[in-house]
Amino acid sequence: MSSLIDKTYYLWGEFSHGDSVLLNQLQQKANNRLKGPGFKVHLTLSGPFHDLSEEILGRLEDIALTNDALEMRTNGYGTEDNIFQSFYIQIQISAELLHLKKTLDNFLKISPKEYNPHISLFYGKRELYVKNELIKILASPPQIITLDRISIVEIIDDIESWKVLYSYPMIDGKSAKLNLGRPI
Repeated sequence: MSSLIDKTYYLWGEFSHGDSVLLNQLQQKANNRLKGPGFKVHLTLSGPFHDLSEEILGRLEDIALTNDALEMRTNGYGTEDNIFQSFYIQIQISAELLHLKKTLDNFLKISPKEYNPHISLFYGKRELYVKNELIKILASPPQIITLDRISIVEIIDDIESWKVLYSYPMIDGKSAKLNLGRPI
């Protein structure tokens, strides 16, 4: 596979099936109230990058195979005056999450920057009081969420056109290496 030029990719963390169901329900309620675009719930781990070579795919599979699924604690809801961090679930920073992020950033040669781990439920601009009203009526997020996949996502300007291209289950490094990263 040759490198693809002029495309932008990110690495997302995705969640166990049960957690995904709960997070999707929260996102649907938030979007119904705030009128946001649809998108897959995720935790951004690294990006942007522009090279999607066989080397990148193989190395990412190796990283997934040598990192266990992460149990992450949530810190309730957060809001900002930023389209991509407008309304979200806050994630506690842990040594394991920071290690995974650093490993991915180093591999992709991405300079470290401040990291605010979060799971967006709404993208867009809304007044703070509207978001605060939503917090009052929305169920609390799960206290523990399990990140169990690393996915490569093609990012296009239109949020609803973002597409997961490959997804790699995180498996204990003692397991035999399998060809697990497949196109979605």
